[in-house]
Amino acid sequence: MNVTSPYGSLTVPVRARANFDRAVAYLSHDPDERRLFDRLEHGSQPIRLTTNAHDDDSYDPATHTIHWDPHSALLTTLGGHQSPALGLGHEIDHAVENPLTAEQLNSRRDPNYDTLEERRVITGSEQHAARTLGESIRFDHSGSCYSVASPTMRRSGFSL
Repeated sequence: MNVTSPYGSLTVPVRARANFDRAVAYLSHDPDERRLFDRLEHGSQPIRLTTNAHDDDSYDPATHTIHWDPHSALLTTLGGHQSPALGLGHEIDHAVENPLTAEQLNSRRDPNYDTLEERRVITGSEQHAARTLGESIRFDHSGSCYSVASPTMRRSGFSL
C-alpha cells in the first residue's frame, strides 16, 4: 500500500517522511532553501517525491516528480562532500523554477555544468546553502556518489 502524506502541493510517501522531514529541518537553516520549500509547498503545480536506493537525484518535469536517494552523498570533483539533503534541495530548485525558463536554460550547453539550468542551481541556491551549512561547494555538475546512513551525513559517522 502506497499511502502518501501531502505537504501542500508536494506529496511525500509515508515511508519517506522521516528522511524528508530530517532533510527539510536541516536545509531550513538556510534562508534560500526555506524559500524554495515555501514555493514547493504553496505552488499551483502538484509535485510528487519518490525515493530510491540507486543514487538517483533528479527532477522529471514531464511527470512533476522529484526522485531522491536519501542515503546517497556526493564526493565533488575537488574532493569535497555534500549531503543527500543538499541533493534534495538542488532538485527542489529545479522543480519550482518556471518551466519555460528551465526548458530554455536546459537547452543551452555549458562546458562545466552541462546546461545553464544546472549552472543556475549549482551556483545559486545550492552554493548558498552549502556555505550556510558548512558543506562543500561545486564548480561543475560532476562528482561521484557514496552511501551514508542518513540524509544529513556527508561522511561516514558524521551527521549534522
